[in-house]
Amino acid sequence: MISRGFVGGGVTKSSRKRHLKEVYQVGNEGPDLPTISFTKEDGQGIVPGHDDPVVITMILANAHLHRALVDQGSSADILFKPTFDKLGLDEKELRAYPDTLFGLGDTPIKPLGFIPLHTTFGRGRRSKTLSIDFIVVDVGSAYNALIGRTTLNRLEAVVSIPHICMKFPMPEGIVTIRGDQKLARKCYNESLNLRSKSKEVNTIELGGI
Repeated sequence: MISRGFVGGGVTKSSRKRHLKEVYQVGNEGPDLPTISFTKEDGQGIVPGHDDPVVITMILANAHLHRALVDQGSSADILFKPTFDKLGLDEKELRAYPDTLFGLGDTPIKPLGFIPLHTTFGRGRRSKTLSIDFIVVDVGSAYNALIGRTTLNRLEAVVSIPHICMKFPMPEGIVTIRGDQKLARKCYNESLNLRSKSKEVNTIELGGI
């Protein structure tokens, strides 16, 4: 579970205290969201009884970015430094991030900074584009990016692990983003190798749009 980032009220102690107090003042009204359901058809082509994560492809900085992990345990949206470099981004574009991250390894991680990037989920008219503040870290990973709770909440997304997909509402209807089970297992195995061998692997897969 990755901690810190831009959720939880912000990066200052005072803002986090205010955020904590809010939960004790909640009324009886729930979010006004459409019903999202998953059917047997959503799980077609998926090996049943699995425990694979949801790994998707999204459009980031005008490129199809594979190996994006939908991580409901992360309070931060993460972009790994090799991916940052492959996208042709410049470190001068990074903005200062005054905090550390926990959960990406055995020790706290000091990010290089953060950068807002337009990110598109879905295709064509059935897609949604958000400006996401990605925190850039220089650590080895089998993934190119992590999509955390901040973005999932902004999408109003519901994730189904058994179906390896997520859905979010739009005026045109419910959009389904399917994960890649084969790639998810490949990434997981590479993650284990990273821990056992303590070395980076080249995991960047980018394609034009």
